[in-house]
Amino acid sequence: MVLSPRSSAWSASQTQAELDLLETVLFGDDVTYPWNPGECEALNEAVALGEPLKVDDLNLGDRSPVFFEQLDSCMVYASLCERFGSQVPTSILKRLCDLAKQTCPDQSLLNQLVGCVGDLLPQWATEDLQVLARPLAYTMRGQPPNELVGDRPWDELSSLEQARLSLAIAQVALQELTVDSNS
Repeated sequence: MVLSPRSSAWSASQTQAELDLLETVLFGDDVTYPWNPGECEALNEAVALGEPLKVDDLNLGDRSPVFFEQLDSCMVYASLCERFGSQVPTSILKRLCDLAKQTCPDQSLLNQLVGCVGDLLPQWATEDLQVLARPLAYTMRGQPPNELVGDRPWDELSSLEQARLSLAIAQVALQELTVDSNS
């Protein structure tokens, strides 16, 4: 994935996303990086000849679903960093991505959205978050996330604006995770 940097904040977000992806692949909790180049002689020959590697060459075996699930999650996080990284701290984007990944797809979209931001915004009552999330969950006619609060940095936003932006980011994350799981 080659992306052109737009600003130093973008470069920092891209670098952080790449580092998170590398850390997840190499040091994930479930050891989801199953490729051992020593296990495949044909792969060693291909590498020696300078041929490009393909996903099929990795011999992922029965661990591939977990590997690709984590890869999808990293891609969603990278997408959130690209879209919102200049405005929202990466730690918040990472947390929203993680919470979106943990939501139960059997829940209503309203409950999924509230579940994503509830831990991030503990000062908000669930009922208040539901009111804010309702336009995103039911009508999907809400304003695009960037128009909700402009381009001001996270720290300059009011609590209400932070909640609205968090819900919009959660909506994007949930949609991207749904698209990735259906692919």
